[in-house]
Amino acid sequence: MKTDKKILVVSFQSLTANSGAGMARLGYYLSEQLDKRGVLQDFIVYSKGKFNTSFKSSPVSYWSRHILFLLNFLDKKLHFAPYKFRYVQELIFDFLCVNKVTKDTGILFVTQPYLPRTFRKAKKLGIEIIFIPANPEENYICNIVTEEQNKLNIHAVDAYTYPKRIQLFNESVNYIDKVIGTYPTVYETYKNAAYKGQVIKMIGHLKPDFKPLTIDNKEVTTGTFVVGYLAHTVALKGLHYLIEAWKMLMQEHTEYNIKLLIAGKVDTAIEQYINEKYPSLPKTEKLGRIPDIKEFYKQLHLFVVPSLIDGGPYTALEAAHYAVPVVITENCGSAELLSRNESGCSIVPIRDAAAIKNEIEKAYNNRSASLKMGMNAKHNLDTYRMDELITDIANYLENNLIKINAN
Repeated sequence: MKTDKKILVVSFQSLTANSGAGMARLGYYLSEQLDKRGVLQDFIVYSKGKFNTSFKSSPVSYWSRHILFLLNFLDKKLHFAPYKFRYVQELIFDFLCVNKVTKDTGILFVTQPYLPRTFRKAKKLGIEIIFIPANPEENYICNIVTEEQNKLNIHAVDAYTYPKRIQLFNESVNYIDKVIGTYPTVYETYKNAAYKGQVIKMIGHLKPDFKPLTIDNKEVTTGTFVVGYLAHTVALKGLHYLIEAWKMLMQEHTEYNIKLLIAGKVDTAIEQYINEKYPSLPKTEKLGRIPDIKEFYKQLHLFVVPSLIDGGPYTALEAAHYAVPVVITENCGSAELLSRNESGCSIVPIRDAAAIKNEIEKAYNNRSASLKMGMNAKHNLDTYRMDELITDIANYLENNLIKINAN
């Protein structure tokens, strides 16, 4: 008697109390829906801990939690480069994940691509592999970061440019049958890449689990206008273009009652570049790591995301949650959500300090319009239904599975 094959969902991250970390969150809600349809084989994560789910979910190995503990212990002692630490974790995950793929698997659905061993086994068993990326195509990211580092005369390796990791990606992606692009940036970069498989556009966003927050009326301020930036800054994040914009603004308008807050860790190479090129920036405060995210956003009148490329920057959605208008580059996936309906953001080209400067100037001189844009951003975020994206993906996978089981 023939047994229908099912869908194996795999996410590199781990479970949390009510969902999952990173892309495991998408895997969590998708697996929940697939299970209700009777087509889920299992939801595989790196570590499950003591968290249970209403559907079948498993750690990639009984030992994975202990392996992660050991790796973190060694990291504290030996201080691995973050990109090497991540690379080792990915290799181990792939080594363990191979055993989760069986002849009962009809579709292998993954949220990260660094699984060449697992993919090879899936191909031998005739299993379809479908990948949903969180980030734009890795070679595109590597090229744009390398180009930027060369412009800045910075020679630093990170997760985006580590040759072994790029090689691992290129080895893995050749096995993947289909890529689902949920952000415009992801879809376009995979569509234009050397990738030979099918790229499917299914626009949607991974909405954060924000606590409900009602903001009815924000008053137009006549005091200091506060502009914010927050990221773990590498060359990719484009902070230097925001700072160049700020320098231009300060030279043209010394009379402005305005302040720039720069928050988050800045990698050493970028920090050195900024300190050398911009040794003195008026009306600027570098905050480093911030203990209270809510208080940071509450004091802002404008938030800037100058990234050269970014899938769906979480910080832009955080700003929208607090009704802060956003200036964001065209290469950021979150711009698609925030610009819906009445736009909650201003979209600028990448590497364009003058455009950023103009948008800050416009917001400063049109505070009521800027405030309204912030409320629009919050409306777009609050009314967006992530469950519709999950349903679309589940429908697509189930229809594919039906065809597989019919053959």
